[in-house]
Amino acid sequence: MSQHVRILTLLCCLLASACVSPLRPEEQQPLGFEMWRDELPDYGFLPGDELDVKLIYNPEFSDRVIVSPDGLIHLSLIGSVKVLDRTPGDIAEELRQRYATEFRHPEAIVVPRMFSSEIIYVGGEVQRAGVLKLAHRMGVLEGVLEAGGFRETARMDRVILLRRTRQGKPMLKVVNVRRIIEGGAEQDVPLRRFDMIYVPRSDLAEVNLWLHQLIYNNLALSTNFGYTINRNTRTQY
Repeated sequence: MSQHVRILTLLCCLLASACVSPLRPEEQQPLGFEMWRDELPDYGFLPGDELDVKLIYNPEFSDRVIVSPDGLIHLSLIGSVKVLDRTPGDIAEELRQRYATEFRHPEAIVVPRMFSSEIIYVGGEVQRAGVLKLAHRMGVLEGVLEAGGFRETARMDRVILLRRTRQGKPMLKVVNVRRIIEGGAEQDVPLRRFDMIYVPRSDLAEVNLWLHQLIYNNLALSTNFGYTINRNTRTQY
């Protein structure tokens, strides 16, 4: 069993053990979550990611580079630039400043080409909980199917999708996968890099997710993404 799978298995055990007796809907209030937005999170670059650095008025000096293990890219004119966990816009601003010593119009843009860590996490009442590769456009239903499908004990109408915003803050959405299977494909949610799907056994009551300790630290992800669902949470549909 790989380290990633062991970590996720431990997390799912904690999730399952944290679920207690069902609560009435009015008792389930959100705490510490942002409003759900179907935006594409502007995640920071990680080692192995590929990106284009384009100089608008000096295209002959544009570069296609891969982030090195130490989080740097190396450009022909200005040398090394630290890009680890930085967004394209943030990097482009630094490049404009540094290229200003070389060009009269140092307009630069940064375009992600390929992410090395296109992964999601699937846990709870599925056949094969673990880390999965996000190889193409995939929704919550397909993510569950890639994990072997639901167990008989799964609560298919309350599948939890966890994601962080562009600012690194947590969002939660409850997805009715049963309704999707019955013909409501438009209600499926496209998955993004580092999304986490959790399939509960019964009504959601108390779930404590220590992602910073159990997943992000161990998988060398730099984002601090920890959050708690408790008796004062209101889930978003």
